[in-house]
Amino acid sequence: MASKWPFAKKPAEPPQTGKTDKRKIVEYERKPDEKSKEKLADRSHLENDSFKEAMDLLGKDSSD
Repeated sequence: MASKWPFAKKPAEPPQTGKTDKRKIVEYERKPDEKSKEKLADRSHLENDSFKEAMDLLGKDSSD
């Protein structure tokens, strides 16, 4: 005769109610930054000779 199955099913644990984990919601306010706008508006790097040489080397149109 075969022996009893050695792996028994564990009983289900009752759901834990009453312990609600309320997390704090942190809100951040982003202040306007004029320096970043100035940096984005600065396009002087497009006039740099090394940039122009690199663009000529790589080619401006990739569809060729």
